[in-house]
Amino acid sequence: MSQTEAAAASYIPFIQSDAHSDAATLRARIDEYGYLFFRHLVPSETVLGVRRSVLTVIKEAGWLDPDRDMMEGIALPGIEPKTEGQREYLDVYRQVLRLPDFHNFPCHSSLMAIATKLLDGEVLVHPRRIGRITFPGSMKYTTPAHQDFFYIRGSVETYSCWTPLGACPITLGGLAVWPGSHRRGFIEHTANHPGAVGGKGVPVDESQATWHTDNFEIGDALFFRSYTIHKALPNLTPDHLRLSTDNRYQLDKDAIDPSALRPHFDSSGK
Repeated sequence: MSQTEAAAASYIPFIQSDAHSDAATLRARIDEYGYLFFRHLVPSETVLGVRRSVLTVIKEAGWLDPDRDMMEGIALPGIEPKTEGQREYLDVYRQVLRLPDFHNFPCHSSLMAIATKLLDGEVLVHPRRIGRITFPGSMKYTTPAHQDFFYIRGSVETYSCWTPLGACPITLGGLAVWPGSHRRGFIEHTANHPGAVGGKGVPVDESQATWHTDNFEIGDALFFRSYTIHKALPNLTPDHLRLSTDNRYQLDKDAIDPSALRPHFDSSGK
């Protein structure tokens, strides 16, 4: 069995949705499964443009193999994984957050069209843009199972959208969701999990859980509810960086936590 086959063995492929479906159909589906998965929703040139900008910052930081094409995202041989919480990581991440195309990405018309169908009213895109730079060899920092509402607060009717900045096979460590888990309501989080969401997650009985995931292609997008339990998969590649974005959408008239109005990690550079 290959590494890819082994990594995929415990998962069920996403149920795909059609972006051209009407609002009622998409709302019914996300109410049933807790997520919507779209193939090639965002134009590839848009995704690759953001990827190029982010990788340019990472290259200037000295994190990429200079002998490989920058767009491959190959880590410098022998480099120690950089993670959230490290000053070196945050210095680079602060530059990523300042990139105009990274900041504007969640407002792309293809993403806004889905958010508009899910929300019956004026859509607010959370100003707190979030990105991830996941190094190979950083498995212990893989984001544990959690619900975004624990971090979002504000309105329960907030929808997250996870989008990889480039192709993301299962071995590179995409996102997995537990379909129907949003119907369990809010679950208290515990602090016994290392990872990119502050080390907190929900207890999961893996004998009861069912995980959906897939090999993400360029332009794929995953929307899910704030109570949907989801987790990152580990980056099992020997040398590839995984780049991704997390963005949130809600009605502009609904409650919003003040932290969602500030830069991620308050990395404003001030």
